[in-house]
Amino acid sequence: MPRCLVLSGGFAVNDRRHRHLDQQARRLGFADLRACLHALMDDGWSIPQLATHLDTTQAVIRRAIADHQVRQLPRRQQLARQRQHTALQRAATRMAELGSAGVRAYLVDRLVTKAWTLAEVASELGAAPSTLRRLLDQYEVRRVAPTRRQSAATAAASGPARQSQAVQQRCQARLAQLGFAALEEYLRDRYVSQGWSLRRLCAELGVGYGWLDQQLRRLGLRS
Repeated sequence: MPRCLVLSGGFAVNDRRHRHLDQQARRLGFADLRACLHALMDDGWSIPQLATHLDTTQAVIRRAIADHQVRQLPRRQQLARQRQHTALQRAATRMAELGSAGVRAYLVDRLVTKAWTLAEVASELGAAPSTLRRLLDQYEVRRVAPTRRQSAATAAASGPARQSQAVQQRCQARLAQLGFAALEEYLRDRYVSQGWSLRRLCAELGVGYGWLDQQLRRLGLRS
């Protein structure tokens, strides 16, 4: 009776390029190439991003997706996932620029150690609240409520800055009404050319004497 080889289960052709991709996937911590493609595509990775990440070409990635029969998300869902992925990458890049050792280290420092609010962290990163929530879920970081001392210190530090910002905004609005584009232009006209007193300037601008004196010294118009 002739011998025959019986194969049970499935099998896939694994040429040299696929073996290279499989090795790359394992280096990244995945069980195999199919698991890698499935996970990253579900996270919104595009084919160009996958090609760069796996050190290959887009044509090879498309072939691997077809050979491994990896399900691709509908176009609209793909674009949404890709936008999310890009936003997460931008946030991580910003954290690195701020000197953080990693995403989790940054989140723990700001939200646990320093007890920042989510709004403060999102503002520093230039990220949407939804992006920050995804990072918190991904890295399993939970914000702690600030202590009374931390809240008092934050209020003390931000109070003068907010007050100064409000004065500048009111001043800029008044300058626009008077036909000036900037404070320095106004001061050179009224204070330097026309010799107005500080009290008269304060009355016209609606600002305090101390604030205006500080601006004059900053601009080198008053010693």
